[in-house]
Amino acid sequence: MGRAQLRAVTPLLLVFLFVSVQAESIVESNTRISISEDPVFLNALDSNAEESLVVGDDGVVFVIPNDNPEESMKLDSITDQDLNAVDFHPAGNAFIVGDSGRVLRYDYQDQRLSNVSGIGLVEISTLTAVAWNTNGAWAYISADSGRIWRFRSLVDGGEMYALENTRESPVTSIDCHPIIRLCVVSTELDGIGIIDDDHEITWLGGSAVIWNDIECDQGNIPVCVAVGSNRNIATIRLDDSSQGESTLEAVILSDLSGEFTKICGHTENRMIIATIPFGLIDHRPDSEESFPWYNHVDAANQQLDVATRPVVCSWSTSEAEGWILNSRGDAINFIPIEIEDPLLTSLAGYALAVVVVVSVPGIVLGLIFMNSPKMQASYNRWRRKRKGLEPTLRDKREQRKKRVR
Repeated sequence: MGRAQLRAVTPLLLVFLFVSVQAESIVESNTRISISEDPVFLNALDSNAEESLVVGDDGVVFVIPNDNPEESMKLDSITDQDLNAVDFHPAGNAFIVGDSGRVLRYDYQDQRLSNVSGIGLVEISTLTAVAWNTNGAWAYISADSGRIWRFRSLVDGGEMYALENTRESPVTSIDCHPIIRLCVVSTELDGIGIIDDDHEITWLGGSAVIWNDIECDQGNIPVCVAVGSNRNIATIRLDDSSQGESTLEAVILSDLSGEFTKICGHTENRMIIATIPFGLIDHRPDSEESFPWYNHVDAANQQLDVATRPVVCSWSTSEAEGWILNSRGDAINFIPIEIEDPLLTSLAGYALAVVVVVSVPGIVLGLIFMNSPKMQASYNRWRRKRKGLEPTLRDKREQRKKRVR
């Protein structure tokens, strides 16, 4: 490998180095859609494979087709109370909870809302979270008082019981794993707990952090992830065996910026963390790795009006594309950043560049060295001279030839 080949390699190295240093966001946005003509303040969103359901103050509820938010539809309101949380049932319907003990049912077949009966135990409570358990038999409903109830609908009304061993600080989120028969609870001051299949709560710790949201993996990985104050992130590894040895491990992601406010499940082994200021972080629960996804500066440059409001949640329409919804009802898309180099035109190519930059220089230089006898000879001469050794016979012959010339 001679000098001409070395020149050909140099631009490739420069491309890798430039991409890894300069590109802060993996995605960008070029489309903005408002789902409401009237001013709204949205609080929570949940998605299934086809649609997303978002709820907010004054009883507003919107149905958003995942692939086309422009066709969002506002449902007829049946309450003026603020709605704070929503969760889809495995069969497709959803429960919505809010202030003054309001519990609503969303029927996906005719896309309408109705009041849920049999909820007398929570009539005066400010309800903060709702989640269906793994098989969809019971819904867990929580309040800002720290209390948690389990509820199920019956033909003649409903059945509701208060869970024991609850705490006193507000419950911020509940989520249930789709396969492992466990649910997780996050609170403001009492840490993180596990609800088992017998509706019993076990507290795992983490009370030093204000936990804002929690999300379980959407596939087979037995993990849930919580995000909290001061860039704390907790990995809860679930164990529903008879020993029940679920664990909690929390770390501070000091290298990332912003305060973590929401975490939204996108696909198996992929979640997106929302931050304040407006931004997104890609998190992989199995490996516990987090990567900057959409930087606040880039978001503000591309969608300034949207980036000034908190993220409610986000969802994916493909591996690298999807939508972000803010609290004012503005939805913006995210798509992979286009890079001129053909090697880096896809998200996978970009990620490969960032990873390979660590090893490419050494590999390329090693190949150059192994294929260049002149470089090897120069290195050997330098090494022998440095150690005070006599020149080799070959070196002596070359020196004599130079003297003859």
